[in-house]
Amino acid sequence: MKHWLALVALAPLAVFAQDTTINYKGQPPPSAISPSMSAFSQDVCAIPVSGAVSSTVIGVSGGSVVSDKNCERIKLAKTLNDLGLKVAAVSVLCADERVWDAMEMSGSPCPIGGSIGDAARIAWFAVKPDRFEKLYGKEWTPPTPAPEPTEGK
Repeated sequence: MKHWLALVALAPLAVFAQDTTINYKGQPPPSAISPSMSAFSQDVCAIPVSGAVSSTVIGVSGGSVVSDKNCERIKLAKTLNDLGLKVAAVSVLCADERVWDAMEMSGSPCPIGGSIGDAARIAWFAVKPDRFEKLYGKEWTPPTPAPEPTEGK
C-alpha cells in the first residue's frame, strides 16, 4: 500500500506525451531499388517487369521476366523458313487462330498431318468443323477430293 500512495503522490509531477517523435540523425532512410533487367537490343522474346516499395521501416524490391509467346512463334517460324522448311514455318504460325483464319479465307489452308491445299482443308474440317462454321456458316461443306490421276490412259 505504501508504493501505491507513493505513485499517487508522484503522478501530478509526471508528464506523459501522447505522441512520440524519434529522430534518427545521420541514419539513411531504407531504400528499395528495383532490379535492372533489360531486354532492349537483345534478340529475346521477354518483357522485363520489376518494382520496388519502400517505407520508413522496410524496403522490398523484386523482378521477373514475362515470356512473349507470339514473339517466340514468329522467331521459330522465321528460323524454320530460313532453313528452307516453309511448310513447317507456316504450321508454326497457324497455331495462332487469327493466322489460321486468314490462311483459310485466302484459299491457302494451314497444313495438317503433311497435307496441304484441299486435302488439308478436308482434314481440318474433320478435326475442327466449328472453325469452318464460324467462317462460312453452318451450310458450308468441304470440297470433294480431286480424283487421282491415272497413268497411261
